[in-house]
Amino acid sequence: MEEGVISKLPDDVISKLPDDVLLLILGKVSLTTAVKANILSTQWKHLPWLLTQLSIDIKDFLHEPHADPTVDDHINKAMSSLAEAVRSMLAPTRRKSIITGLCISLFLINSYSSEIGHLVSEAIENGMVKDIKLTSGLQRLDFDVSKEEMVKHGERVHSFFHKYHSISCCLATLRLFNATIAESDMHNLLANTLTQLRSLCLYQCDTGFAKLFKIDAPNSKLNVLEFCCCYCLRVELVCLPKLELLICGYWPTPYLPLTLGSVPCLKEVEIYSATVSYQAPFKLSELLCSTSCINTLMLDFLGQKIWLQPEKNKLCSAFSSLKELSLFGIFVGFGLLWTTALLEAAPALEILHIEYSEILYMTIFALKRRKGKKDMVKELMRHGMCQSFSPSFKPLPLTTLQLSGFNATEDHIVFIGAVMKRASNLQTVILEELYCKQCSAIGVCANECKFPKNGDQQEVVVNKLKNRFSSSAQIMFREHKFPGA
Repeated sequence: MEEGVISKLPDDVISKLPDDVLLLILGKVSLTTAVKANILSTQWKHLPWLLTQLSIDIKDFLHEPHADPTVDDHINKAMSSLAEAVRSMLAPTRRKSIITGLCISLFLINSYSSEIGHLVSEAIENGMVKDIKLTSGLQRLDFDVSKEEMVKHGERVHSFFHKYHSISCCLATLRLFNATIAESDMHNLLANTLTQLRSLCLYQCDTGFAKLFKIDAPNSKLNVLEFCCCYCLRVELVCLPKLELLICGYWPTPYLPLTLGSVPCLKEVEIYSATVSYQAPFKLSELLCSTSCINTLMLDFLGQKIWLQPEKNKLCSAFSSLKELSLFGIFVGFGLLWTTALLEAAPALEILHIEYSEILYMTIFALKRRKGKKDMVKELMRHGMCQSFSPSFKPLPLTTLQLSGFNATEDHIVFIGAVMKRASNLQTVILEELYCKQCSAIGVCANECKFPKNGDQQEVVVNKLKNRFSSSAQIMFREHKFPGA
C-alpha cells in the first residue's frame, strides 16, 4: 500500500479500524510513510511506536533517483536523517511494544553510524529489541568501487561489530555490499563474534582480490549463505554444520570458485550467472560430491551459454534426494533435450520447472556474438548434451511439470511428450507464457511468441499432446497478466 492510498482514506473510516488492523496496514509501507500517516488521524499518532517489525532503510532518506553514495554530502544528510529516525523510534519514553524484528540499512562511514550503534545497543540491553537484520552499503556496478574503498568498508564492519557487542550477539541477518575484510577478521566474525547469525549475504565482497576465502565455523548457526560477484580465487566452505540454503551468482573466475566441505544440513542450492567466453563449464557433481541431502536445486543460465559440463552417472549420488529441479534462463538455441541427463540422475524428482526464452536477459554484446540455433545444437551434440532419454531410463516419480516460455512448436511438444511418457504419476503440466520487460521495451518477441492465447489454440495443443502421448495429466495454460488487466 502506498502513501497516496492511505491519504485517500476518509477519517471516519480510519477511526473505526482497530489498532491491530491499522498496524497491519502500516507494516506494508516504509517507515517515512508510516510516520507521516499520523497526521491523518489522532488514532494513528501512536501507532509507529507499536510496530513489532520495524524497518529503517537508508534508501528512504536518499533523493530519487538515489543520490550517488560516493558523495559525502549526500551520505551525511541521509545518515543524519536515519540516525534521527532510529533515535525517535527507539526512544524508551515513546516505545510501547518490544521490537521482535529490527531491520536497519545504513552506511558504516561516519559518526552517525556510531550514534546508531549506541542507540541500538542500548535498546537491546533494555530488552526493547530481540532480533536484528543489518545491511551495510548499497548495490553498485562492478568495478564502480575502488579497492581502497572496499578495504575501508571492511575495516569499519569489523570495528563496528567488535565495538557494539550487544548488536553482534543479537544479529540474525547481515547483508554486506562492496567490502574487503581480512581473512583473519572474517573468520573471527563468523566463527566467534556473530554467534547468532543465521543469514549472510555478501555482494562484491572478498578477503582480498584473487585470494582463498575459507569459512570454517563449526559452532556457527548460519543456515543461509549467499554470495554474488565475489572476487575470490575460491570460496571454500570448510565447515558450516547448520547451512541449509546456499546461493551463488556471477563469478568472474574461469570456473565456479566454490568447494563444499562439511555441510551436512544443506538442502537447497541456487546457482545463477551469465558467463563469458573465457569461463569454462564445470562439473556439477564435483561441487555437490560431499552432500547427498539436497532436495531443491535451481540453475539459472540467464539466457546465455550452458555452464555445465555434460555428465549423468556421476550426478546420481548428489541427486539421490532431489525433489525439485528448476532450470531457468535457457536460451532457445540450446533446446531442451539436454536436460534429460539431469532427469535421469534424479530418481526421486517430483517437480520440474523449466524457463525457456528466445532472448531473456541477453546482453547486446551477447546478441551480436551468439551462434545460430543449428550451430549451438551441433556444439551440444559434440559434447553429448543434446540427446533424448536412454532406452533403459527408469520411470520418473514426477508429479508436476512447468514450462515457462512455452511455444507451441514441435521441439516443445516432443520434449513435453518425452517427459509425459516417462512420468506415469504426472498430475499437472503447466504451460506458461514468459514476459520480459526489457524485451518488450525494444519490441522483441511480442509478435513472435507462439504461446496459444485463446481457447481454440490451447485445445489444439492439448489434443496434440493427448493423442500422441498417453498421459492422464491435467494440462493448464497461464498467460502473463499485465498491470491493470
